[in-house]
Parts: sequence; structure tokens; C-alpha cells
Amino acid sequence: MTQYVATKDVSAELRRRLKAEFPGAKFSVRTGTGTGSAWISVSWTDGPDTEAVDRIAAPLHGAHWDGYTETYVQTDNDLTVTVNGEEVTGKPLVDGINTHRDFSDDVLAEAKALWSAAFDGADPDTAAGMRGTALVGGKYLPDTWAPNQVRFIAQEVVAPKRWKAAQTAAAKAPAKQAAKPRRKAPAKADAPAGIAVTYTAEAGVTVTGTTFGDGAAPVLRALGLDWSRKGAYWYVKGSQGDQSGAGLIAAHAAAEGLRAAGITVTADLPELPAEAVLPAAPAPALVEDLEEDDVPEDFTGIVLRHTRAGGTLAEGTARGDGSAEILKGRRFRWSRNLGSWYLPHSRDKAADRLTLNAVAEALRAAGHAVHVTVREDIARSFSEAEADREARAADRAERFSDRAGRAAGASKVAFAEARRIGSAIPFGQPVLVDHYSAPRHRRDLARIDNNMRKGIEQGNRAEHYAGRADAAAHYEQHRKDPARTLRRLKELEATLRGLERLLAGESAFGSSWDITKPENVAELTRRHTETAEEIAHWREIIAKAEADGAKLWSRADFTKGDYARSRGRWYEVLRVNGASLTVPGGPDIQPVIDRNTRAYSWDDRIPYDDITGRMSAEDMTARLAAKG
Repeated sequence: MTQYVATKDVSAELRRRLKAEFPGAKFSVRTGTGTGSAWISVSWTDGPDTEAVDRIAAPLHGAHWDGYTETYVQTDNDLTVTVNGEEVTGKPLVDGINTHRDFSDDVLAEAKALWSAAFDGADPDTAAGMRGTALVGGKYLPDTWAPNQVRFIAQEVVAPKRWKAAQTAAAKAPAKQAAKPRRKAPAKADAPAGIAVTYTAEAGVTVTGTTFGDGAAPVLRALGLDWSRKGAYWYVKGSQGDQSGAGLIAAHAAAEGLRAAGITVTADLPELPAEAVLPAAPAPALVEDLEEDDVPEDFTGIVLRHTRAGGTLAEGTARGDGSAEILKGRRFRWSRNLGSWYLPHSRDKAADRLTLNAVAEALRAAGHAVHVTVREDIARSFSEAEADREARAADRAERFSDRAGRAAGASKVAFAEARRIGSAIPFGQPVLVDHYSAPRHRRDLARIDNNMRKGIEQGNRAEHYAGRADAAAHYEQHRKDPARTLRRLKELEATLRGLERLLAGESAFGSSWDITKPENVAELTRRHTETAEEIAHWREIIAKAEADGAKLWSRADFTKGDYARSRGRWYEVLRVNGASLTVPGGPDIQPVIDRNTRAYSWDDRIPYDDITGRMSAEDMTARLAAKG
């Protein structure tokens, strides 16, 4: 059977190849939707030419459009990509890849200057009619209108010159920086000793000196403290200027909680009143024990570290040592909070060893000492991970809402400025070319245009961030929706059964594992435990939803002849099954589909988690009679 690679995985592979082939250039790689869901669009500004990008994209085409026959013609391309840590080889599900190159304002400005010099100081923005050819930068311009000639200069002269200069500078940069001594990583044992808990009326409760992996974060988060990205410290909201004593209690609770977790803390705090009671210390969380990993104590190179709790990190890098380009080319990002590079979406998952090995080889080839350490046993519970995701979603909602507000304000200011400038120009007044006011008139028109563009751009930005804020604000509601949770439970229970078959030496998920290897058994056992824990978590969510009054439909709610509501339409119940209802086949174009209005001879099935209402046959008959 032919194996296929999904469009989204092809898109991710194309993004990786472009970054690796053209370091320094920024590409937007997007997958289409609807009828164009098998198409990929690539856009970028300046950088390499379109032919170079097309060469990278060519092996990723699964088909191409033949305009003569008006059909898609399949290619013979085979593609190997990494999906969830496993290699997948197959035919790419891509009908085509569109490439579009834009030019920055600087490139267009230089192109306009070159055009103007070639045509005796003429202005390309006001030049009328078609223009003849001219030699610019060793290229003959086509006979066409001035804007087209300007774009030709930008494409064939200015942008290639700048791209070549950027590549030359990038090639020389490592040689200049190689002589710089590498900055040594700070001693790991010093980090816990630097943690300090302070409380002042002006600043409130603050905890400084924490580092990733020292075990302080889960303790402080459980005690209600928040992380300040700007100040890089933990704090208690609303404790500034607190005169009630709650701030002092929170400070002592933070200090005692950290000490209970075995972390050294410095806390010079006023004594608590005799009647004060500290909150119970949180249960100790499973954190990484840096003293027990296999990194030598005197190692000063780059450590690629993976744990399920912390994800994949690259520690020990220094600015200018050449590691940034390598890590960026393999999807790593820099985190100011962690003070290290991290691999997105690697937390709570098994290590992507293909990526780890590829990064390690690339770093070693660049002259870095690299140590790879993987600790799959260091993990956090699913409930902790889900609570962390919900907290981060709330932070995103607040952050995006703030950005949307600032962008909306900037949009209003820009539009107001455009109206103010335009109010000084009489309506319909043309530019008086030979009049002394012509230069100022043109400048005002340009300022109006710039402000209108800025207003539109900021308005779109505000709309974008408002949408993201709304999505983040409804994250928890979306995740805990009962119908969606029931469907998720079905998938997890199927996954659990498959893992049990693998542990028994049978095949599942289209493959089998060699259970004679201890590492395979350990990994399958971890996945089984994590899946069972996730199932227990979502079952608790369902139980809470039922306790709060949510209706979860089952076979006990229906009898043959009833009507069930699903996706806005009513269907007659032909048979009641264990996991679904049998209903007449569509098409779903009328509000009520029963034995008399059905259009197809076959039956459909609706799962109970897709049902939103019930009506008896008598009630439906009365309702239809009233409408008739």
C-alpha cells in the first residue's frame, strides 16, 4: 500500500530545509485550507531569488497542475520526514507549492534611485507611459512601465547584491569570533545558594536567584507565586504596600516551602505574629537531580539535555560562538526565562533522538564540545502539565489583549493624523506641478498614504491579537468541553489497549517492539503509565461536568422512534446501539430527517458524544404540525 506524508509534515520539512539552506533569510511557510488544503505557500522578503527557493521546494511536490489537460499529474517524489520522533517515508500529499518574493522598502528605494539615474532624474512614481530599455547594473531593462522596471531592478540588481553581501558577512563572522574564548557555564552548585526571599512594603514578596532545574519553580507556583518575565523573579500579586500581614505570611511560606524541598534559601524577614499560621507546604515535585546525571563536573562545553519534565534544552552556549545558527536551523529557540535554547513542543514527550544526534553532530563539526544526556525518568504528572498549560494560556490571553489594545490605539492615531493632514488640502485639489506648493503637496500626500497604511496595518494587528487573546481565554473551556473530552477518552483508551498489546509482544499501531530489550520495555511502561494517568484526569473532568449539570447522552436516553439533535438537525432514531444511534442517511439539507424525508437508502450512525438534544416522536409530530 502506498504510504503518504501529510501536507503539514511536508510544510514543516520545507521550513527546515529553507532555514538550513538560506540561514539569515526569514520565510513564511503556510498550508492552505479548504479546497487548497494540499497546497503550500512560501513567501519571503529580499533574500535568495525565486529559482533558488523553487529548487529546494521541487523534491517536495507530490503533484503538479497540467493546464493542458486541466488535471493533477502525480510526481515520483519520495520524502522522508520525522514525525513525533519517528521517520516516515512516503509520497508527499502536496498538489503544489507557490513561492512569492517581496522586496523591502530599502531595496525598492535603491532600485528607484538607480532607475532615476538611468532616466535623467525622472521620478518613477509619477512617470507616465511605457519606457524604453536602459542598462542598469549590467542588466538591460525590459520595455515596460516604470513600476515594472523598478521591480526588475530590485529583483535582478539590488536584492542579489545585498543577499551576496549578507552571505559573505555570515561566512566571515565565525572566523572573526573563533578566537574569542568561550564563556564558561556557571557552576551548577552555586545556583541554589543564591535564592533569596525578601519582603518590603514597596516591592512586596519577591524570590530571586532561582534557575531552571533547581526545583524552586513547582514549589513557588504551588504557593501561588507568579513569574515576572521582565524582572526575572518570582513575586506575590497584590503584596506591594500590603499592611494586613498576608504578604509577610506569603514570604515566610515561600521560604519554608523551599527549605522543605531541600533548597538553600536566604530569608531576612520580620518575625511572624504568634497567632499567624503558615499554609501547608506543597507536596515535593519530581525534579531533575543535576548531581546524578552523566555530565562530567569539569565539562565546559554545550550540554544537550532532555527530560520529560523540562523538554529538550541546549545549555552552555555563548553569544557569538556560532551555535545559534546551528540551533536555529534545527528548530531550537532561545528562552530568556530559561537562559538557554529549547526545542519547542518537547516537554512531556520522549526525546527526539534523531534531532538530538543531528544537532550534536553539527555542533561538533563546528568545533564545539558536546555532551548529550537523556533522562526519560524525570517527568511531571499530567495534571501538573495541564495546570501549567492553563496558567500559560491565561498569561497569553492577558498579553495578547494588551497587544491588541496598543495596536488598536496606534491605528486610531494613524488614521487621525491622516485625516488631519488631508483636512488642509481642498477636496479634489490636484498637485500644481509648476507651483511652489507642489513639493509640499506631494509630501503631504505621501504622509497621508503612510499613515493610512500604518492605520490599516495596526488595525489588522489588533484584530490578529484580539483573536489570539480570545482563543487563549477560552483554552480551558475548549479543552474541558464534555463532548470533546469523551472523544479524547475514546482515543486514549484505544492507545492504552495498543500499548498493552505491545507490552505483551504483539503488534499495534502498525508496528511491533522488541520487548527483549529492557529500554523498550521501560519506554512502553512509561507511555502506559502516562496514558493511564491522562485517562484518569479526563474521567475526573467528565465526572465534574456531570456534577455541574452537563448532560452526557447514552443509550438509556433513547428508544426507537425518538428524534436526536446533532449538528443543528434532528434525526429519527432507527436503532439504539451501545456507542451510537442509527439514523436515516442524509443529505443533511433539511432540518428534520426521518423515514419520509430521507434522500438516501443507507443509514448513518451518530456517536452519543455528538448528540445535543432529544425529542419524542409525539413531540416532533406536534412540532411539525404546528409549523405546517
